[in-house]
Amino acid sequence: MTQEEINKLIELTKQLREFNDTSREQYTTYTIKEGFTADFYTDVKPFADRVFMTANKWRELAEQWVREYRPTYVYPMQLSNAYDQLLETSVAAFQKDTKSKRFKDTIKSIDYILDTILIQIKQPNE
Repeated sequence: MTQEEINKLIELTKQLREFNDTSREQYTTYTIKEGFTADFYTDVKPFADRVFMTANKWRELAEQWVREYRPTYVYPMQLSNAYDQLLETSVAAFQKDTKSKRFKDTIKSIDYILDTILIQIKQPNE
């Protein structure tokens, strides 16, 4: 894996971290408020599409990084789960019927794996 690819992985991981924060903010600030309604084509779909495109690029690089560097605390199954959870929360953040505890726990889980990747890239084998 080239340094350019590692830099791209870092950039995409940070972007996904921001998207995750945006999902959390959307849900806690707007979605759970009385009278909130999201328009699928102007609110939900554009955001979910951005997350989807970024997550697809990220997953490929992250899987390559795990294969080559074998980081201590990051495993292929975690990448797959984080990917699925990112796609799920990017839509669930706009849905009134989203279960609050499950949503917040999923956001924390995504944060954990993204943060762990950033730490492991900067400080391998720690």
